[in-house]
Amino acid sequence: MKNYPEAFLSRMQAQLGAEFPAFRSALDEPPKKALRINTIKTDRGELSALLNLPLPALEENPDGAPVPLDFNPNATPLHAAGLFYMQEATAQAPVAHLELPDAPVVLDLCAAPGGKSAQLAAKAQGGVLFSNEIVPSRAEVLAGNLERMGVTNAIITNAEPKLLCEKLKERCDAVLVDAPCAGESMFRKDEQAVRDWSIEHVETCAVRQRAILEDAQKAVKPGGWLVYSTCSFSPQENEETVQWYLDRHKDFSLVTMQRFYPHTSAGEGQFLAVLMREGTRVPSAFSIGKSDKVPAFDAFSEAVRLPEGQLKLLKDGRVLLLPPLPFAFEGVKIVRAGLLLGEVKGSRFEPAHALALAGRETPFYQRCELSFDEAMRYLKGETLMKDAERGYGAATYMGHALGLYKASDGMLKNHYPKGLRLLK
Repeated sequence: MKNYPEAFLSRMQAQLGAEFPAFRSALDEPPKKALRINTIKTDRGELSALLNLPLPALEENPDGAPVPLDFNPNATPLHAAGLFYMQEATAQAPVAHLELPDAPVVLDLCAAPGGKSAQLAAKAQGGVLFSNEIVPSRAEVLAGNLERMGVTNAIITNAEPKLLCEKLKERCDAVLVDAPCAGESMFRKDEQAVRDWSIEHVETCAVRQRAILEDAQKAVKPGGWLVYSTCSFSPQENEETVQWYLDRHKDFSLVTMQRFYPHTSAGEGQFLAVLMREGTRVPSAFSIGKSDKVPAFDAFSEAVRLPEGQLKLLKDGRVLLLPPLPFAFEGVKIVRAGLLLGEVKGSRFEPAHALALAGRETPFYQRCELSFDEAMRYLKGETLMKDAERGYGAATYMGHALGLYKASDGMLKNHYPKGLRLLK
């Protein structure tokens, strides 16, 4: 049997009673694997056919599916195309419990690495997602994952929760707090989580979680939702924290609260609570701002089909397509807003990787379909010898975009980002 802290096991035995032996046995089993189908780009039937893999629905999330332990996402180019996100089953449950209105404003306050944010973005189509991460390096990882998933309606911020929630005061239809925690459900797949665990660490996490909730509630509009989740099993971080919050905020009521354990679910374990603020929810009114003039992009724009949005030219030459927004938003550090179209370099416009992957179908009119072997070579950064119309286009596999190329003289010059390339 694997070694776990005695204080943790004693608490879990008292907590679970007759269920403890099943829980303890589950901790010695291999971690379970699951994916979430990215409904921005595909659906269950198509993905199952493309992967040639049965994808039964998860109880924890109808858009999820268990996969075999030997399933390797990097063995298929469809992962790079953003058709699915590897996400354990119970981690998908908090967002799955949300029923969002049309065109919602949603905030994911502790968003990296981006699994729940991408899930929220898919549910918030027609609205806008504010996706925040306080650690700059993790915010960049978050931006990369949302880019791969084809998200175009996100504002990614790198801000202190207090400042951000004051800027978004009572503007959000839903706020998700997937709080930093003691990570007890990570024990069987992360030995570092076991080494880091202590009673004092649990207590410290509970204090931090309550402070984050105090900030988060400011952003919830009347009639809006506050979703709190952890990947820990301790009552101190979960039920006791929720009760502490409800005692302090009488304008919130508990809608549902649920626990998942490794011996009772298809995943590693999760706690979630959905709270609602009293009052009548007023729908947000979205509008598109005036676009900047970008002559270099105008000359390129005939090569792509873009969704509605505001063209924004930044001082460093980057060009964004901002989604329709419900209000002016400024005063915090923004890592990425909307869709990165590319960059102006002198009189030229160079399209971005994000543009190729945007939405369900790549915006590029010019595309080049690759075989499996060609797709894997493309993802390694290799130049391909193929005939295609000169200029930029999207390299596709099974009809789904992997990234950019620039064609000339029977050659596809590879524009897949170096930091994403598979090892040769």
